Amino acid sequence: MVRSRHIAACAVAVALGCLAAAGCSRVSQAEPPPGAGARMVATADFGARALLDRRVPDGGSVMRATRGATPVETAYGGDFVRSMLGLSSNLGAKRDWFYFVNGIEGEVGARQRTLRRGETVWWDYRDWGGVMDVPAVVGSWPEPFLHAAGGPAPAVSADAPLDGALREAGVRIGSGQTPWRARVGADAALRRRDPAWRRAASAPVASGLTVRVAGGRIEALGAGGRRWVPVPAARALAAMVPTGSAPHDGALLAVVGLDAAAARAAAARIARDPGVLRLRYAVAFDAAGAPVAAGGRAV
Repeated sequence: MVRSRHIAACAVAVALGCLAAAGCSRVSQAEPPPGAGARMVATADFGARALLDRRVPDGGSVMRATRGATPVETAYGGDFVRSMLGLSSNLGAKRDWFYFVNGIEGEVGARQRTLRRGETVWWDYRDWGGVMDVPAVVGSWPEPFLHAAGGPAPAVSADAPLDGALREAGVRIGSGQTPWRARVGADAALRRRDPAWRRAASAPVASGLTVRVAGGRIEALGAGGRRWVPVPAARALAAMVPTGSAPHDGALLAVVGLDAAAARAAAARIARDPGVLRLRYAVAFDAAGAPVAAGGRAV
């Protein structure tokens, strides 16, 4: 991912004692009226701390919109945020700024990604010592199914009751094994049914999962993002993973239970109250569908 390359490049620069040129600026931009432009949010610690939430103009780059919302210090030709909102990249502490558009991790520098009307940008300042790349997150629901990753709205294959919730949100529901999917089921069954979940469940850290099934129980990345901890009350999880080689090619929302009943209860809660996913990377649920933990943070 682009962030991995950025971090590696920073490490080399520090080792050589030659930090790349950086700039700090803010672009004068009026906030669009309701219903126009795009939305930008900024948080810290896997979404635990809210820092910014406003509408921004579309048509320019993600970086331009960000500079219009707050002063930003950039690095590497203006593609990456080095500091904003009082929080700065820190290689020693392994803390950095990451961005998602429509729930998909930025695959190019923020100066190269054009922001389109109706899209949602989420900047998060977090620790990457436990999990570096998180290709997709649940916290921008119903994205990425509404706008995908900058392309036309995709056809989404979805299980009940998520199909109804997505349809009500304006998502185009299709059928079959489309690249954009929302699946509900027991972990063992979903591993057999969906290759994307099978790959992610077999290599959770490499796949960017922050909540996982391990040893017949649910574990979540603990607060701070460094250590996996069991969640005794959890019986299901919701996580977003790519279905192909790159997240912009397709994504799977997997609502996975230790048993089918727990998965259905979690899916019903999401359909009824989608706010349980907001600004969370992944979520763990109890047997009744109540959220009990989130990846990298308290619920």
